[in-house]
Amino acid sequence: MLTRWRRRRILARHSIPDDAWAAALAAWPVLARLTDEQRERLRALALLFIHEKQFEAARGMLLDEAKCVRIAAMACLPILELGFDAYRGFKSVVVHPDEFVVRDRTYEDEDGVVHVGDDVLSGEAWEQGPVVLAWSEIEESGRGEGYNVVVHELVHKLDMLGGEASGVPHFDANAKPLPGFAKAPAFTF
Repeated sequence: MLTRWRRRRILARHSIPDDAWAAALAAWPVLARLTDEQRERLRALALLFIHEKQFEAARGMLLDEAKCVRIAAMACLPILELGFDAYRGFKSVVVHPDEFVVRDRTYEDEDGVVHVGDDVLSGEAWEQGPVVLAWSEIEESGRGEGYNVVVHELVHKLDMLGGEASGVPHFDANAKPLPGFAKAPAFTF
C-alpha cells in the first residue's frame, strides 16, 4: 500500500522534462511504433525507474538527466505490459563509459572442464545485484539492427525473478495473463 501511494505521489509531483523525453524518443526510433497511450505509460514507468533505481557512474562516466532518461525509456519497454513491480529484483544501474572487463571469470563447460579468463562486456545483470551497462554500447542500441544492451540486460533481470537465469522469465502461475506479452508487436531493437 505504501509503495502504491509513493508511486502515485511521484507521478503526480514529478515529470520527465519534455525536451529530455523527446530526445530519448528520437534516439530510439522503435518507440515511434508505440501508440500515444503506450508512450505515455512508458514515460510514467521511466519516471518511476529514475526515482526508484539508483544510477551510478563508473570509471569517470558523466551521467546527466538526458542519459538517465534514455536508459530508463529503454529499460521500461520490456515491462510496458507487466508493470513496474516486475523490476523489484534490483536497486541500481551502473554505467561505464565504454566496455568493461570482468577479470578471472570462471565457468564450467558441458564436458565439466573449468575455464578461467577475462571477459570484455557491454552489459551484465547480476541475480542479486545491479545492472551494469556501457554507455558506448547504449548509444549503438536501438537503431533497428537487432541490438539493444539495455533491453537485453533488463530482460535478464526479468528472467532472474524466479532465481537463477534459465532463459525463460518466471511469472507466478496464479498471475493474470500478461496482456500483450504473447501478442507483442514484432519490434526490432
